Amino acid sequence: MEKGEAQATAVSEVPMRDQEKQGGKCCGGCCDYRRAVIILSIISLVFSIISLLGTFDPTFDESEYPDLTKIVEDHALNILIVQIVGIVMTVTGLVGAVIFNFYMVALYVLWSILALIVGIILQKQTLDEMLDWVEKEDGGGSDPQLASLETTLNTALISIYAGAAILTALWVYPSIFLAVEIKKGIMTKATYPREETSCCCLAK
Repeated sequence: MEKGEAQATAVSEVPMRDQEKQGGKCCGGCCDYRRAVIILSIISLVFSIISLLGTFDPTFDESEYPDLTKIVEDHALNILIVQIVGIVMTVTGLVGAVIFNFYMVALYVLWSILALIVGIILQKQTLDEMLDWVEKEDGGGSDPQLASLETTLNTALISIYAGAAILTALWVYPSIFLAVEIKKGIMTKATYPREETSCCCLAK
């Protein structure tokens, strides 16, 4: 028996949970990527359901502003569709992490990026229509205060969108690395005893 074969045989005889971890660790060593994706998916589902319940709850008097109500209702259906698809994709990513499925986890990553883009577009469209309505109510003239308000809102939105992009990247990065590890065969059902990591829930 050659030396390389002997080493391989020796490694194969070591129980999987006692072998050296090959994959990465999430959040500075807090846990493995699979565990992180499962936890984040559950948190995301909770917040998504709470957000879904408040979709049709306007913060203004509908009877006093019927045109403004119509603007909100026109976009509410699109927002609702995005939220429902988001819940489905989150469940898909969660199941993919549980069963070590590359395509399901990767699909969640793609959706997260697409949802960010679609959300920005929908919010910008809604704001623009609301500002047009305010301008119409103001007589359609060029009000300096309204122009200043629009500039301020657009500047604030840019900051919000940048923050949302950063948050999305931080939120989805465990899913990206999990998909990579599943694709490479590092993270599988067979190897998970070796890859499993937790700073508080495991003795390992």
